[in-house]
Amino acid sequence: MPVADIKTLARRELVGPEAVGGCELPVLRVGVAEKAENSADRSWTGFSTHLTPDQLQAALSGWWRCDPERVVRAGLMAVTLGQYVVAVLTGIDGYDGRGDGRYRFHGALAGSVTELVTPQQWVNPDAPGADRARLLLGRRLESESGGPVAYVRPGG
Repeated sequence: MPVADIKTLARRELVGPEAVGGCELPVLRVGVAEKAENSADRSWTGFSTHLTPDQLQAALSGWWRCDPERVVRAGLMAVTLGQYVVAVLTGIDGYDGRGDGRYRFHGALAGSVTELVTPQQWVNPDAPGADRARLLLGRRLESESGGPVAYVRPGG
C-alpha cells in the first residue's frame, strides 16, 4: 500500500457508539476475504471490496463465539478490517446457536465500503438502520478483544 494511502487512513475520523445512539456497539473483526473451505452456504469468509452484497453478507455470516444477547440488544454490528469500518450489519433481531458457544445472527447487510482510501460506500436503502450504517462506514473504530467479536462501550 502506498505511504500516501496509509497517511490518509491514519487521519480518518474516529467513531464510536455515540455515532449510532450511544449504546454498546458490537464489532465483528474480520480479515481479508479468503475462499471458504467445506462450506455449503458461502464461497468466501472475510471482507473484500470485490464481493457482491450477497457474497459479502454470506462471507460475514459465520458462526461467531460471542455473547449473542449483547449483539441482539444493539441490533447492529460494525464490521472492521483492521481499525476501519468496512461493513455494517443491521436489523439483528435473533440468532441461531449450534451448541458450542458460536452463533449466527439474523440481520441484513446495510452497507459496505467499496473503496477504503477514498472512501466510497454502498448502502442498501431498504435495510433497517441504513442511516446508521452511513455514520460508521469508512471511519476508524478501535476495539480490543481476544476473539473476532468485540464490544465498544460509549466513551471507551
